[in-house]
Amino acid sequence: MSVLRSCTIENFGLIEHAQVAFADGLTAFTGETGSGKTMLLGALGFVLGDRASADDVRAGSERARVSLVVEADDALREALERDGFGMDADEDAIFSRELSASGKSAARINGRPATSAQVRALCEALVDFVGQHEHQRLLSAPYQRDVLDRFAGEAALAQRARVARTHGEIAALDEAIEALERSGRQAGAEAEFARFALAEIDGAQLSTGEEDALRERRDYLANVERIATALRAAHAALEQSESSATDALGAAAAALGGVARYGDDLARLHERAAALQSEAGELAVALARELDRADFDPAEAERVGGRLDLVERLKRKYGGSVEAVLAERERLAAGVEAFSSLDERLAGLRADRAALAAERADAARRLGELREAAAVELERGVTAELAALAMRNARFAVAFERLAEPTATGNESVQYVLSPNKGEPMRPLGKVASGGELSRLLLALAVVLADKRDAATLVFDEIDAGVGGATAAAVGTRLGALAKRSQVVCVTHLAQIASWAAGHYALRKRDRRGGTAIEAVALDAKAAVVEELARMLSGSTSDVALQHAGQLLAATEAGAASKGSSRPR
Repeated sequence: MSVLRSCTIENFGLIEHAQVAFADGLTAFTGETGSGKTMLLGALGFVLGDRASADDVRAGSERARVSLVVEADDALREALERDGFGMDADEDAIFSRELSASGKSAARINGRPATSAQVRALCEALVDFVGQHEHQRLLSAPYQRDVLDRFAGEAALAQRARVARTHGEIAALDEAIEALERSGRQAGAEAEFARFALAEIDGAQLSTGEEDALRERRDYLANVERIATALRAAHAALEQSESSATDALGAAAAALGGVARYGDDLARLHERAAALQSEAGELAVALARELDRADFDPAEAERVGGRLDLVERLKRKYGGSVEAVLAERERLAAGVEAFSSLDERLAGLRADRAALAAERADAARRLGELREAAAVELERGVTAELAALAMRNARFAVAFERLAEPTATGNESVQYVLSPNKGEPMRPLGKVASGGELSRLLLALAVVLADKRDAATLVFDEIDAGVGGATAAAVGTRLGALAKRSQVVCVTHLAQIASWAAGHYALRKRDRRGGTAIEAVALDAKAAVVEELARMLSGSTSDVALQHAGQLLAATEAGAASKGSSRPR
């Protein structure tokens, strides 16, 4: 188990310089009201990753520094090594943090830069603060539920995490279903239009390049007489006149053929003339065929014009080109397909939700069973602790109320109820418990939860609020017993608690260089401890007060010895 060894504080709040060594058992910090006891715990929280502001830097100083030395157990060493903050086997872990007067902070772990988040994550299982604000938290149902779940153990926490996960997934599915249903209502009208548009586009059977071909055919038909005249003239020039080009080329080829054997150039000229004659003949045939087709067909002209009108209309409605119309057709088809599969998708989402709801119900049921079993044990333990804290007739219980629907934290609400005195009904804490009773209940819970906590060190900030007299002695005894199992750091104003300390520091205000500084004075000598206890008991160090303080310390030491607790000083 990791334990705190020492803390060095420089220029934090009113603390100019303080060095504190923590005992294995209970370390107590005492002092007059306003002496800076809580400020010291603030410095401890700061080095462990808590937020701080520029106001926490001592006036006139450039920066505040706090360092904490921790004797690390194997788990902490492994975590430090994993995050790049490893150290030698014989070394302690050192957490340090600085805060500048401008409000900027910088943290280091074993001399290496670290983020506040890394510090908090590593120290989460190192120190557990139980402050004065816990009194108010103890009255809240969520805090009571969290304490019960922590007491119930890992199995309950695992089921609670399962409930929270499924609840979050169900909420996300509900949003998706609602969005799909909402979009489905809108998509219905859009799908109706899309089906009409698809039918219109598909009925047209458009193809890329068709529009150019239609325009070309329309122009041909519009000029067919002129085309026919040109074709007849060209054909006549090649075939029908007395001096036709085909006959002339034939005569030229015949003439050259008679002399082609007298030279290569002549042979080539003959071949060219023969080729031209052949090509002219083929051209004449092609002209004749084209001439046969060059008839004006009113039905075709009307058909081509109508087709072009259809293409233009579709372009105006669905895009500026045939390609755009075809692309719009694909988009519309996808929309119709998506709408067609809407019911299927909704059914799938609802099936997923039903499965998650069943899983959540199972996890919530298991969590409820674990809570009820843990509640019996918690009630027994807290009631016994309250009896030891001078509330012998108190009865403590955990009340459950079934919820109509499971939430992210389970299927029931949790509320602590208390009967502080014999014959009084069980009522919620906020309606029945005084400040002193809440302090004792908080301590009782801390003792019962001690073996369930991950943290090695418990820090109490005036857990004794509203407590005095014989009750104070009982609280001191319970803290002393708790310090046998866990390292305890306690800020207190009660001598009955401070007398149990294995390490005792008195905080004193000093005027220094025109300002005020807080010192942490180690009370190593027994006489110094007795003097501080006397001040706490009566506000003075008179002979009577010192005698009472000595008797208190002797009684505490005797009680510790009878319970097998060592209290080194």
